[in-house]
Amino acid sequence: MNRKLNSIRLRGLLRSRMGEWNLALFLGGCTLFAAISLLAISGWFISAAALAGLTTTAAYGFDYFRPAALIRLCAIVRTGGRYAERLASHHAALGLLKDLRISLFARVAGRGHSSVTRSSSAMHRLVADIDLLDFFPLRVVAPWFWASLLTAVLLGGCYLLAPLLALTALPGVLLAWLLLPLLAGRHAARLARADVGLAEQRRILLLDNLQMLTPLLLWQRWSARQAVFAGEDQRFSAQRLRQQQWGSLIAAGQQLGLSLSLLGMLWQGGLLVQAGELSLPLLLAAVLGLLGLTEVLLPLAQSFIALGLSQAARDRLNQLTSEPARQTEQGAAALTELRRLSLSGLSARHEGALSGPHQVDLQLKAGDVLLLSGPSGCGKSTLLEVLAGEPLAYSGERLLNGKAYEHWQWRSVIGYLPQQLDIFDMTLAENLRLGQPAATEQQLWAVLEDVALADWARARPAQLNTTLGEYGAQVSGGQARRIALARLLLAQRPLLLLDEPFAGLDAATREQVLAALLRRQASGMLVIVSHQPLELEQAQRLQLTMN
Repeated sequence: MNRKLNSIRLRGLLRSRMGEWNLALFLGGCTLFAAISLLAISGWFISAAALAGLTTTAAYGFDYFRPAALIRLCAIVRTGGRYAERLASHHAALGLLKDLRISLFARVAGRGHSSVTRSSSAMHRLVADIDLLDFFPLRVVAPWFWASLLTAVLLGGCYLLAPLLALTALPGVLLAWLLLPLLAGRHAARLARADVGLAEQRRILLLDNLQMLTPLLLWQRWSARQAVFAGEDQRFSAQRLRQQQWGSLIAAGQQLGLSLSLLGMLWQGGLLVQAGELSLPLLLAAVLGLLGLTEVLLPLAQSFIALGLSQAARDRLNQLTSEPARQTEQGAAALTELRRLSLSGLSARHEGALSGPHQVDLQLKAGDVLLLSGPSGCGKSTLLEVLAGEPLAYSGERLLNGKAYEHWQWRSVIGYLPQQLDIFDMTLAENLRLGQPAATEQQLWAVLEDVALADWARARPAQLNTTLGEYGAQVSGGQARRIALARLLLAQRPLLLLDEPFAGLDAATREQVLAALLRRQASGMLVIVSHQPLELEQAQRLQLTMN
């Protein structure tokens, strides 16, 4: 997938890994064709063998070997094909999700949306909503492709046996294949889109409650928050039940349509057998083939639910990273030089939080360093979020060069390193260049030297091409944090806000990284939250307290 993608389109999801999706569709088609053929050939073989056994002469001349070989072949293809299709489709889906995560993060980082990667709602979109997008190829495109292909093959086979047999089966098959899923599917998609919003609210409320479990218990507010979550959970469960009931209703209608087709085939087929225009074994093969089609058509009842989930995820992600998200900067003045940062009487608190920064007064100028300290839960990270321009309610004044943030195009000025990191299953160089796409190898090695990772990178066989793994699984926590810091340094932001940048580092490494930060931010501003003691005589210090 193009990592400079402007917006997510469901049709474009297949194009990202076209070869892998085509392989998965082909393998799935072979598997389902083998499953239906197994029923049809088995039915024909059993009935034909039984009829042949009625007469001694026919029994001696009956070919048992080739039909038995075909049955074994179909069984092998069905089993092996299903396993291979699952491997191929899941490999394509996981690759698609990887491409989407990298693409979206690059867009977010390139536009300076610090708030996008930090708020609970936005993070839910970047994690959970991306996972919903693979529903489109897996649960919408693939079932419809297989159902359409095999329905056409079955009706075509029935037509070759006897045109009247196919015409009799056609109305019920059309009802189960097209009419019911298409007519009822739009409502199912609307239910699924509503489900996504309720799931997000429920999840965020649950996580917020769990994160604040100890304070809520101490302040005896856990029961009230638990009751709020229980109400949200009931709404979500009721919505999910309506969605499941509607899917079950569509499936029941499909079963009715296929039953009508089955009855019609048995009635018309009986007449054809009596007239000598069709043999009984071939009629049984056609009937069993129609029964096998049930496995292919029933997933269509759930396809529109999957479509609704994918559409909701697409719209929410596009909204998250689209140009309108920067409307706060439209008409704002360009901030070419950051000279002063001022806070006056600033207070902020996350919804439901028991504490936060309160009445903070602060003056920073170019070249200043600020060390934030205080007990856990006092609001240090919250204050950094306000400084980073998060969409967090606050009171007081927040000024750059004497004017409010909204007066300036400030997103390209502020760099924020939160405690939660974003490392992708790409090479070290690719992860670093998310901060500065045009960075040269010399610049990459220089910034790695500053964060004390150059020797480690040189010792790797692939060096800058070392793959870091999903979520940085191939490196330690301290290395992942320094890689994220190096990426931020490459972006060259005048104001750096660092939340625990030295976590997991020994004293010598901490001193090396701190010296590099001071050198790189000599003409900018540096705000650090750290539990490690930092000896900086020239730094300002701000101690937050619980309130």
